[in-house]
Amino acid sequence: KKKNAPKHWSRLLTGLTAAGMAVIFGAMGYIAMQGQDSVMTQDETPEFVVVLGAQVQGDQPSLTLKKRLDLALEYLTGHPQVSVVVSGGQGADEAYTEASVMAKYLTARGVDESRVLLEEQASDTRENLEFSRTLAQAHGMRTDRVLIITSDFHLCRAKYLAKKLGMEPYGLASRTSPEVLRVNYLLREVFAFVKAAL
Repeated sequence: KKKNAPKHWSRLLTGLTAAGMAVIFGAMGYIAMQGQDSVMTQDETPEFVVVLGAQVQGDQPSLTLKKRLDLALEYLTGHPQVSVVVSGGQGADEAYTEASVMAKYLTARGVDESRVLLEEQASDTRENLEFSRTLAQAHGMRTDRVLIITSDFHLCRAKYLAKKLGMEPYGLASRTSPEVLRVNYLLREVFAFVKAAL
């Protein structure tokens, strides 16, 4: 028995490692699939639109945030009647709130200031959605549905949290590149998703 014990534990460890990797890669695949744009009819288009914040560098958006904002700009240009909530507080390593940088970026590119609502208190995705909903309601918007504009790796968790808050979520996702960076973000999202679920 002693002679066979090392092989037994080695096989068990190998099996557990393989199972763990299968679960993680499966979860990454699911998150990637859920990070695709929603198909919406005109009747389904939510009145409540929110762009989720990401890190800013000085008074400029990071590349990740810039891609989200460029997607929001495209949407707002095609829907001139729509207002948008830009959501994000000020991190310890940030000179400005994410929302203020986002609003500046959009208005500098032609979006009227009256269409951009700033939510500057949120520190995580749940707060982004919860605080933005409160702000949208204060401005008379229906918030039973929400259109979330964020990165492809982030959209799955954002939609999940919106559902937990009682909203019907739709999404537009900015694309992450290069692929190795997207894989890294997807791996991080697996653990962030587990935390959100708990």
